[in-house]
Amino acid sequence: MRIQEASVVSGLSCHTLRYYEKSGLIYPIPRDSAGHRYYREHDIRWLQFVQCLKITGMPLKDIKSYAEQVEDCENKAEQLLTILFKHKARLENKLAETQDFLKHIDWKINHYSEILQQHK
Repeated sequence: MRIQEASVVSGLSCHTLRYYEKSGLIYPIPRDSAGHRYYREHDIRWLQFVQCLKITGMPLKDIKSYAEQVEDCENKAEQLLTILFKHKARLENKLAETQDFLKHIDWKINHYSEILQQHK
């Protein structure tokens, strides 16, 4: 698919797709005989994975490091796992923190609900 269709499917702008490629966040996208980028299904899956990492807070330098090593995954599996485990640990910490915040918000909701019940 051409870049415009890849943009729609991935939810990323054409500019962002070109930036990701230029910056090394994604590998070079093949081009057709006219020189236009041609995205394949696995390119779209890779874009979605990069977005998953980005949206969940992985620093761009870590995404780039992961992307650079993934082509040689047989020899770099340990480094790739290290990057992913580190990110998973950050997400688990963030999740625990968010759950603590939710408990506090629930306590406040209950507190104000009780106040409303007392005034009825």
